Amino acid sequence: MILVGAALGFGYPWAATHLIGYSLGMLQVYNQATGYHTIEKQLSPADAPVQVLVDIRVVGGTSLANGGNLLAITVVRDGQTVLAKPLTFLDATLTDKSAQTNERVYREDAGLITDIKGGTYSFAVQPGDEKGIYIQSVNVLLRGRALNTIEVVQALGFLLMAAGLAGFIIAVRRDRRLEEWGDRSMMAGQDRDDGN
Repeated sequence: MILVGAALGFGYPWAATHLIGYSLGMLQVYNQATGYHTIEKQLSPADAPVQVLVDIRVVGGTSLANGGNLLAITVVRDGQTVLAKPLTFLDATLTDKSAQTNERVYREDAGLITDIKGGTYSFAVQPGDEKGIYIQSVNVLLRGRALNTIEVVQALGFLLMAAGLAGFIIAVRRDRRLEEWGDRSMMAGQDRDDGN
């Protein structure tokens, strides 16, 4: 049960982010030469739900552990915001590391766009309030037909892990009690034999 919980809690979210669904493309929304700019992308209802991932390339010595909003992403269709989220990158995944250039790429899950209507979607990323982060580039990755049950399955996985661990502890304690009871029974039997 513990292993099943671990697979659901840790393995499933990774697979859903990296393996499930199909790529709709990568949009570069920032680089040092041109700065931040909005990118448009055509999406179809057949792509729903669309997972939005954000990659940042930073200089190797940069720390992301301060907890402030590093970036903010906004997705708009026909003047209406369909996704808006600040990004701290505290839970980001390190996807690439170069020993030659001392750069690292971190990936943050910005969320799902579940209601996809055919048309043009605008993707814009702006800097947040966190300072001192030397970002080389920012890319938005889109995945179609992504699963929208990641958080539910992950929570179920952690519950199974907790239940399995609790069951293991109870079983160990029960075995210890049985051993203690057996030892007491043997001692009582020896006392009766000595008395006879």
